[in-house]
Amino acid sequence: ALNKITIKNRFSIPRIDDISDRLRGAIFFSRIDLKSGYHQVRIRPEDVHRTAFMASFGLYEFLVMPFGFTNAPATFNRMMERIFRACRAFVGSFF
Repeated sequence: ALNKITIKNRFSIPRIDDISDRLRGAIFFSRIDLKSGYHQVRIRPEDVHRTAFMASFGLYEFLVMPFGFTNAPATFNRMMERIFRACRAFVGSFF
């Protein structure tokens, strides 16, 4: 229900072929494990109540962004871009 009423974030996510083109000729590669990366993005305090859901033991609210929200991929990518902006010459896959 929340995804249906959410205003869509049109922040573009890089295409895999664009990323691979930028990595052409690179010698060194590194990988960052971002498996739980979405859980590092806090929900704005004024929006926490919008994430509420019922379970058998009560009402729960998300404090961090769970996987599955409409804008989660774009929000996460924007956060990564801000973090790695200073390393733009070295971290090519997010730009």
